Amino acid sequence: MNKIVFGVFVFTLSAFPALASGPAEINLMEKYAITGTKSAVIFPHAKHQAKLECVKCHASSDGGKLSISIENKTGVGNDFHKKFCWPCHETMSIPKGKACNTCHK
Repeated sequence: MNKIVFGVFVFTLSAFPALASGPAEINLMEKYAITGTKSAVIFPHAKHQAKLECVKCHASSDGGKLSISIENKTGVGNDFHKKFCWPCHETMSIPKGKACNTCHK
């Protein structure tokens, strides 16, 4: 019986990403020790979580570790820009997806 309840719970989380856990916002500069002259990006995690499945960004459906490694943390060519945020925003045709002031406020 417990396996059935657990299976329904996992299915519910995958079917309704907004029900998954995680912080509403994430200060990426603080969390990943990013250096730079631009203001910190306060990532609207809850907004993304409401529209996307966890595995779009995370290595597994339970969240946690990101699907990419963040090694380069400086400058315009940092890994968030080049490997993570920009590719997704381009693929999904997000307006102003690469404009600095869209995320750095």
